[in-house]
Amino acid sequence: MARPAAWRRRPPYWRGGEGQDGRLRGREDLGALFDLRKVQMRLEKGTPGPIYLLHGEETFLIDQAILAIRTKTLASGLADFNCDVLTAPETTPGQVRDIVETLPMMAERRLVIYRGIESVKDEAWEQLLPVVENPISSTVLVLVADKLDKRKKFIKRLNEVAILVDLKKPYENQIASWIEYIAFLEDLKLAPDAMAAIQQIVGTNLSEIQNEIRKIKQFLGPDAKSVLLADVLKVVSKARVESVFSLTDAIGRRDRARALLCLANLLEHGQNEIGVLSLIYRQIRILSAVYDGKKAGLSGVRLSQKVGVPEFFLKQYLEQVRLWDSQKFACTIKALHETDKALKSSPVASHIWLENFVVQIC
Repeated sequence: MARPAAWRRRPPYWRGGEGQDGRLRGREDLGALFDLRKVQMRLEKGTPGPIYLLHGEETFLIDQAILAIRTKTLASGLADFNCDVLTAPETTPGQVRDIVETLPMMAERRLVIYRGIESVKDEAWEQLLPVVENPISSTVLVLVADKLDKRKKFIKRLNEVAILVDLKKPYENQIASWIEYIAFLEDLKLAPDAMAAIQQIVGTNLSEIQNEIRKIKQFLGPDAKSVLLADVLKVVSKARVESVFSLTDAIGRRDRARALLCLANLLEHGQNEIGVLSLIYRQIRILSAVYDGKKAGLSGVRLSQKVGVPEFFLKQYLEQVRLWDSQKFACTIKALHETDKALKSSPVASHIWLENFVVQIC
């Protein structure tokens, strides 16, 4: 299967470059798509670097970056005997150093992956500093963190000597490309309405999207190459489908009591709060596009193409949008931004902010 077109070329928002030493440059303003692809491209063309620092909250991106490094590092030799996956704080930096300094067994390189480094205390890093200052040529060290405090002394030092990979969560308008890419990894091609349904039902969490696409692959069998909307609706959890569509429909209809009930049901089934807010944001964005499209005189297929949703879903949006106007959209989008900020920074329980949002806009 050919790679999706978006993955055969350098992303259009690339603004960085590489220095003469091969280090990543201009990385602060780069998105997740570029960072992962850049690592893949560098590894395809050359040998792995001695130290990598991967950070980000999107598990799928972390796993993909590690897979690319592992594939290149352990291309030959006894892979199982030369790969160590360690986690802080169970494993100390001193123990990691001992393993890093161990020679590989019947292979060119050893791979050491150290996860959860954000939990390591400053003073403990001194134990690992010698192999950071003078990397072991036969070992590739990969340090992994969900979040980084760039003010810490050791992180500042890593910034100077490691290949830094900032795996940020993709923006909502990039999710369709990621769904296409994840399907490509599973040797599948999704119909446009199937792709839209996955995004609508699952949300923006790439790991969850990958899990659902793998379920679809297993359901269809190893010989399947294409996925239709009906396949998605058969495989994705019925409880989840009903909860997601019920919540977005209730918000679209401004039905407060039903929206609060659906919100509680979604959270109870394991959907995280940021994911729920992403689903709501997408619903409001589509409703706003339908509203503008109707004002411009569009309908049917033309309106469906304009707002980017299959005609299968268009009827419900047309029914909901009758209850909205431009002022209501403006107030709701403002409330969305305020809730998003609160979810990421406030000590108050996340579900309370979501409930307040629903009460405010419905």
